Amino acid sequence: MKRKRIPRPALPPPGLRPKLRSDQLRDLALCHIQAMDSIARGDATSATLWQVAEAALAWSRAAYLMHIGEAEMQAQLELALSLIERYKRTGRVLFTGSEYQDAKAGVAIMDELAERTDRATALAACEWADRRVVAMMAASRARAAA
Repeated sequence: MKRKRIPRPALPPPGLRPKLRSDQLRDLALCHIQAMDSIARGDATSATLWQVAEAALAWSRAAYLMHIGEAEMQAQLELALSLIERYKRTGRVLFTGSEYQDAKAGVAIMDELAERTDRATALAACEWADRRVVAMMAASRARAAA
């Protein structure tokens, strides 16, 4: 017996897709600022670090999919990598040097990307980033157990 294929509904062109709602934009902005503030105060945990990494991955993926802000998001990925490396060395999540200013610029970039992206692209980027972070967390646990 042959399975019947159900076609996926086609998405409208990018300019006609629904954008993120204003409450979603506000919540995203608050999450970005809260994570940055927690790191700046010095009370960030590893959970905060994973949130920052996931946000950087998600918005860099959105930038890639939309072909805007890719270079700026590359800087945010490097900042997240720097925070992760420092955490591995010291066990603390904190900014050094000009990283706080870089993070502030990154929050503005991520918020701008959130305003420009549509829901379908944002969802695809977030799902991609979530899979990456889950894999990184599993690898981290495996290394710690070994």
